Amino acid sequence: MVLVVAVSFRPCSLAKAELPLPPSQPKLDLSLYPNLRLYDLGTATLSQTGVGQEFQAMPVPLTGVIGFPAGAGPFPIVVILHGRHGGCHFAAGGESQWPCRPGTETRYDVGFAYLAQRLTEAGYGILIPNLNGAFANAFGATPETRNQLADQRSQQIIDHHLTRLASADHNGSTDFGLSVQGRVDWSALAMVGHSMGGGAAALSALNRQGHRSAEAMAEGLGPVAALLLVSPTRSHPIVRQPRAYQLPDVPTAVLMGGCDRDITDFSSLYYFEMADQDAHRRTLAAAVVLLGANHNFFNAAVGEDDYYRRADNRALCHPQRSRQRLSRVAQETFLTQYTQDFLAAVLRPVSDSEAHALLGLAPGHAAPSHLYTWPVLTNLASPGASRYTVFRASPTPATYQPSSNLALTLCQPLSPCGNSPRPQPQFPAMLKLHWRSPGEFLRFPLSHADVGQFDSLQLRLAAEPRANASSLQLAITLHDQAGQATRVDIPASAPALFQFVPTADSMPNPPTVTLTGPINATSTAPAHRRRVTSESRPSGSRVSRRALLRISINSGSHACKVHHQASSPVPFSKRPTRTC
Repeated sequence: MVLVVAVSFRPCSLAKAELPLPPSQPKLDLSLYPNLRLYDLGTATLSQTGVGQEFQAMPVPLTGVIGFPAGAGPFPIVVILHGRHGGCHFAAGGESQWPCRPGTETRYDVGFAYLAQRLTEAGYGILIPNLNGAFANAFGATPETRNQLADQRSQQIIDHHLTRLASADHNGSTDFGLSVQGRVDWSALAMVGHSMGGGAAALSALNRQGHRSAEAMAEGLGPVAALLLVSPTRSHPIVRQPRAYQLPDVPTAVLMGGCDRDITDFSSLYYFEMADQDAHRRTLAAAVVLLGANHNFFNAAVGEDDYYRRADNRALCHPQRSRQRLSRVAQETFLTQYTQDFLAAVLRPVSDSEAHALLGLAPGHAAPSHLYTWPVLTNLASPGASRYTVFRASPTPATYQPSSNLALTLCQPLSPCGNSPRPQPQFPAMLKLHWRSPGEFLRFPLSHADVGQFDSLQLRLAAEPRANASSLQLAITLHDQAGQATRVDIPASAPALFQFVPTADSMPNPPTVTLTGPINATSTAPAHRRRVTSESRPSGSRVSRRALLRISINSGSHACKVHHQASSPVPFSKRPTRTC
């Protein structure tokens, strides 16, 4: 079980900048991937609204990449959706074309062949539709309408491809160039989307949530079982379209790079924040910031290093001077491994498995600082029924009592927060703490929480970039009505703190990070008296800290209670002993 305090960041503007044509396109040889092949299903006609009559019927070729493991199946199916990148269909400084002239279109679907091949080897069927038509800055699209049209087009293109796949699965046609009859497990449909393709994946999953009938499943229009979104966006500002960042209630991971020079405001994380705010959500949502990763290197067909789009010479991201900057190969390797492990964890779940813990998906375990040797920052939202939120940033001072020398500033969503920059993204509300002497504390009641039902505490926070991490010594103490207490210490080496030491490698305005530590039921008081209050004790010298102070308790899947001697501090990284 987990108790959570959270922190948030900066305002969202349009997340997706218009891209110039890449200086050179990598040559991709599909023969290197023996389980994959190109397909061409002919042309479909899309219906567009909000355009002139001559553009209301848009022709789009249904092309893409398909692959299956050896054997009869059925196999879980993974749909991989690429993003919007420069090309004849989306040209900055020139006229975009649709359809593109023969031989001039860059196939960004082929850019995920490396991921698709490994997924087929792991036992998944894959489908990668060509979405260039969805993102074409032509055929009625203008700078003001192209994002709305991309939403309309992408959903129809995805449905056309999956409907045709379902037809081939049922009637044995070889339209895709191979037999897929009986090889698709439609109850295990997952989507992986990058950039605008991530936004399209989330929207498709939302639209399919209620389509659970046998007819919908047979037509390839059934629900999505899992989502992995890589730097996702629909390029809509949250202040005008907050619903654009909604997530369906399916297991979801949001991954983005710490050196992303396309979505520089970290607005991809709004997807996670929206899920985290949903008290009725039944499935987990996770967020991973892969330090040193950029935006483009997840797609092998994109030649440009987006660092140069907004170069700021920070050592973390400068490709020639960085100690942490990841290569294209490293990003592809990470995404391949994480995709396999995440899909295995949520499509073939094992209760309280070690795989969940290693991926940061187990609320009873400390949040990881590394995945596959690479440094990461993570957040986790457990299902609403298994967590209890005991503290949120609030304009009502009666909900918490600070000590005399602890200064508090409430930062409203999508609003400035004093003179210092906010962490990112700028949603939801957060509470900024500032103290100049050790021993200060913030006390708040847990009026209805029986701590005996919960096994861990979750704290979400971000240290100010200029803060000295070695002086950030924090602790959470839980007191019950019988006078007993247990404490979770947060060392300066915790990921949310040590990543932001003010050196040339620091990430300015970092995202919120989850810290998880065990809490222990030590009181022998009757259950009706095991109601506790809590206090957060920061210490250190001249340190400013921002945090959306949201505390939640999350329950595990077991019925055990956690025991620990109340007088001893609880090691932050040590898993508690459980007895049933």
